[in-house]
Amino acid sequence: MKLHADTVRKHDAQPVFFMSWAYSDLPAMTMQLADAYTTAGNDNNAFVIPAGLAFAKARGQRPELNLYVADKRHPSLAGTYLAAATTYGALFRKSPVGLTYTSGLSSETVEFLQSTAWQTLQEYFPSLSTRARN
Repeated sequence: MKLHADTVRKHDAQPVFFMSWAYSDLPAMTMQLADAYTTAGNDNNAFVIPAGLAFAKARGQRPELNLYVADKRHPSLAGTYLAAATTYGALFRKSPVGLTYTSGLSSETVEFLQSTAWQTLQEYFPSLSTRARN
């Protein structure tokens, strides 16, 4: 990762690591992935988007919502939407709640995924919680 982070910096850009999610049949992977990405981010002064933690939070709150396609590894439409909402919130440092694009998902599902993304980001980046209160 260091080689790639250094290459990005060489081109005057900030490296960003996208924390992946656990396979649907191996939820225990979540904390291993979170720890590995957070450590790699810290070691390489890189920004980390905690999509994997958002997946875990969503699965914990609404296990009936399918975030995966049949291979149990790649995201479904809802999983892709959650990852995108988390990415939006992380990069722009603002809540995705209220964004109008639904990708054909129900408004209830969109609201849940947007809220889950924002809650995850506020937990991962405590400064966002402070900013949201001010």
